[in-house]
Amino acid sequence: MTVPTLDASLDALVAVLVAGPDVKSVSDLAGKTIAIDDRYSEQSISRVRTAMAAAGALEVQLSKGQTTAINRLVGKEVAAAVVGLVSANAADSFPELPRYRTFQVPLAARSSPAKP
Repeated sequence: MTVPTLDASLDALVAVLVAGPDVKSVSDLAGKTIAIDDRYSEQSISRVRTAMAAAGALEVQLSKGQTTAINRLVGKEVAAAVVGLVSANAADSFPELPRYRTFQVPLAARSSPAKP
């Protein structure tokens, strides 16, 4: 999967976020560290951070690492992981993971909150 870098293409994307079962909403991640794969550009990461704030998760720290984001979540290094920046249709078909909660955070400015 190639990583989009243009603002126009980012507007159409949704960040798929996976968190532990104790996270009931995106806003529960305020002030927490969230893993993101290092394959994403700084522009993409900035857009994810802005979208997270719009969804109620203020002051999140997006952290890149040599280990994949999902592995960092499973290893309990972080509170959540951005596992993909995908189209809304792809996000809707993202499988539920046992013992984890999945959230969709639109990168485009929308009036609706993040979908659980």
